[in-house]
Amino acid sequence: IRVTISLQNIDEVGHDVEIGTTPEMTTWPSDRRAQLQALVTEKVISLSVALTQAWDLYQSEELLAPDDSIAAATTTSTGCRGLPEELEVMSYRSQCGFVGRNPLVCCELSSRPTITTEPPVVLSEKLSEPPKDVTGDFRLSFMPRRICGKRDTANRIIGGNKTAINEYPWMALVGYSTSEYVPCTGTVFRCGASVISSRYVLTAAHCLINLPQSLKLSTVRLGEHDLSVAVDCETDPELGTVISCAPPPQDYAIERALPHPQFDRKKLANDIGLIRLSRAADISTEFIRPICLPVGETQGLSMEGKKLKVAGWGATESGTSSDDLLQTNVPVVPLSRCASIYQAAVPITVRQLCAGGKVGDSCSGDSGGPLFQLGDVDDETRFVQFGIVSFGPKRCGTPDKPGVYTRVGYYMDWILDNLHP
Repeated sequence: IRVTISLQNIDEVGHDVEIGTTPEMTTWPSDRRAQLQALVTEKVISLSVALTQAWDLYQSEELLAPDDSIAAATTTSTGCRGLPEELEVMSYRSQCGFVGRNPLVCCELSSRPTITTEPPVVLSEKLSEPPKDVTGDFRLSFMPRRICGKRDTANRIIGGNKTAINEYPWMALVGYSTSEYVPCTGTVFRCGASVISSRYVLTAAHCLINLPQSLKLSTVRLGEHDLSVAVDCETDPELGTVISCAPPPQDYAIERALPHPQFDRKKLANDIGLIRLSRAADISTEFIRPICLPVGETQGLSMEGKKLKVAGWGATESGTSSDDLLQTNVPVVPLSRCASIYQAAVPITVRQLCAGGKVGDSCSGDSGGPLFQLGDVDDETRFVQFGIVSFGPKRCGTPDKPGVYTRVGYYMDWILDNLHP
């Protein structure tokens, strides 16, 4: 049998199917020839649709097949007749995810087209565009700059990626009620945030809107360190005796969620938001304290070549990866290089900051959590939040693929517009 397939329009799935016959088939009964031709036609059309779906996915996203080869993916059809056994075995071995309940099958792109020339990378905004300076803005009084960015960690230095129980007291978790079964509390933590005042925490817009149907924004937790215990205590590593304990973490209901009005889910632009707590938090303790935000010269620092800190429990839309609060240092990547890396997916603007992408980078940060480092605040050296975890490669720590952060300095005017006593 000779089969010719013509995809007239790859977007509209138009097909021409020509079924030819061999000389031997002319002696077959006409009903047998008709049955065979009908079966082949059905399989060819199914294959054509699958190829078209795979091409659409190939154009939009690269995937890794089970053997780590570059692949395109298509869903298997549940409405077709069964495939031959050898093809079923191959499709099971090549599964690489699901769309709803339909499994994705990855097919290696051995004949992937190559691009000989690349267009120059164009940043969406000029790198030299400075943020609006909010120095002297009366609304800064709504943020407690006298105590922000300070911490008390005397004699409590923890090695590696682990943190002391009060090392970063501005760290917060965003909780969601869920229709899924969750032991004890019924709350799951899927995002991070940072305390900036007694009534507000700063997070990412994607943590507040366009949520999965199973999740509903419910609480903010402050003063947490180890999610697996009710009370956080530190012990002497040699003697095993308790050195000190922190008060239990505090959960706050949410009065209002404020995603940036120009948040673009497709471009992942303006990924910043505020949460107003239902009551004022006590931010005078060493375990709950606000972080400073960039004002004046620190608003427009490029940070290129510097290492910033990211801390968190590894909370993302798919779960929480650590019970303990972890930290790591990530190097800031030049924005032009970052734009080149992501140019096929989303535009990178001067309102974003890229960091990480080195072998060994951990998944410590929370989605919506802070990127911070020591900076000058009122002639003192304190911790300042420069970024908010926005997005990155599916596998964190992928070499040469940095994470992307919302640059807080460019949104200070918007933040102050939405802060109220």
